[in-house]
Amino acid sequence: MDDKECDDMILKAAGWLSKAMKQLSCSAPIAVTSTACKKLKNDDLAVLMSEAFHLVRFQNEKLKQLKTTLSDTKNKLIENQQWVISLQEQVIDCKDKQLLAVQTTVKSTVEDSVKEQFKSYSDAVQENVMVCKPDSDSLPVGKLKDVVREVAHEEDRLSNVIIFGVPEREPANLAKRVEEVFNEMMVRPSIREISIVGKQSAGTTSRPIKVKLSSPSIVKTVLGQAKLLRNSDKLKSVFVKPDLSIEERTERRQLVQDLKQRRISEPDKRHYIRGGAVHSEDIKSKK
Repeated sequence: MDDKECDDMILKAAGWLSKAMKQLSCSAPIAVTSTACKKLKNDDLAVLMSEAFHLVRFQNEKLKQLKTTLSDTKNKLIENQQWVISLQEQVIDCKDKQLLAVQTTVKSTVEDSVKEQFKSYSDAVQENVMVCKPDSDSLPVGKLKDVVREVAHEEDRLSNVIIFGVPEREPANLAKRVEEVFNEMMVRPSIREISIVGKQSAGTTSRPIKVKLSSPSIVKTVLGQAKLLRNSDKLKSVFVKPDLSIEERTERRQLVQDLKQRRISEPDKRHYIRGGAVHSEDIKSKK
C-alpha cells in the first residue's frame, strides 16, 4: 500500500465519521453512544451500517496487503544483513591473507639474509683454510647461530616499551590499562602484544608491563610523549621506559647509584642523567 492509497483510506474514514456525527447530532466523537444511535431512523441507520461495513472491509484488505509488504521488507532486511556479514567476512579473510603474505615475505627475506651471511662466512673460512692452518679460536657455526639469534632478539627488543607503576586490578585487563596510559600520553600506537613481567608475590601492587609495538620508530615516538605523565593527576606515578638489555639495566642501576651519591656529596648542585653519564650544574639563584 502506497501513500496515496493510505491517504484515500483516511479520507473515506473521516468522511464517514463526519456524516455519522452529523446525522446523530453529535459535536464530538465521544458523544456518539448507543443512546444517540437509537435516534436514527431505520433507513438512515441502514445506510450508515452499509457504508461502515464496506469501509471496514476495505481497510481489512489494505491491512492484509500492508502485512504482506511488511513481511517482505523484513525478509529483505535480513537478506541485506546477511550480505553485509558476508562482505565483512570477506574483508577479514582478505586482511588475513594480506597479513600472511607479508609475514611470509618477511620470513623469506630474513631467511635469505641469514643464509647469505652464513654463505659469506663459509666462503671466508674456506679461503682462510687455503692459506693457513685452522685457528682453534675461530667462531664455530653453532656460536655464529647464537650470535644471529641474539641480533634478532635485539631488533625485537627495540620494538618494546616497559610500563612501570600501573596498579594491578582484578580481573586484570591489560589492554584497557595500557590504553589508559597511552591515552594520557596522547598516542595511539599499534599494539602487537602485551604481557606482565615477573611473577606476582605477596605485597606486590604492580608489576612491569611489556608492550610490543609495530616498530622501533613508533617506540621512539611513544617515549617522547612519556613526559606528559608527569602532569597527570591519576597516572603521575606511572613511567614508560625502553626495554633495556641486561647489560643496559646494569649500567642504568650504576648510573642511578652514582646520581644518588652525587646528590649527597654535592647538594647545592642539580644532578641528572643524560647520554649515559651523570651531569652536574650549578643551581641558578632566583632573583
